Amino acid sequence: MKTVELGRVLRPHGLRGELKVRLHFDGSGTLTQVQEVELACSSGPRRFAIEWVRPGTGSVLLKLVGVDDRDAADLLKGAALSVPRSALPEPEPGEYYLSDLIGAEVVDPDGTIGEVVEVRSHPSVVCIAVRLPDGQVLEQPLTAPWLEEVDLEAGRVILSSREGMV
Repeated sequence: MKTVELGRVLRPHGLRGELKVRLHFDGSGTLTQVQEVELACSSGPRRFAIEWVRPGTGSVLLKLVGVDDRDAADLLKGAALSVPRSALPEPEPGEYYLSDLIGAEVVDPDGTIGEVVEVRSHPSVVCIAVRLPDGQVLEQPLTAPWLEEVDLEAGRVILSSREGMV
């Protein structure tokens, strides 16, 4: 099952197993629209049903079924929180989910550069992490003037040049 990472568990909140979660994209309402989440725990991925979710200050507060005290919540600290890709609405034509770029071939006018291995959200820009054939990973801002086109059907991210890759 393909998942989409929405954020990370920051820490427990309170004594009853609530979690404070920082979303990668502030204002996302996805957690209010799904019934379960997957957490990437140190012991492996674990699925949880959502009991409730509500906005917090700079985060969301999340209560998961079966996580009933602070100690259980503390074990989930730092875990990446994902939802099934199938739970998300289909994007409008010309739009895409950033997670759909993972695995895409990256090309420029001179040919293939590498493959998207990660999407990184920085405060001022979203970047793709591109693994080059020599194994080196460089970041490329996912914006004009460097991004020419995203062709999901072909599994390709087309850049206007390699300028901007660091």
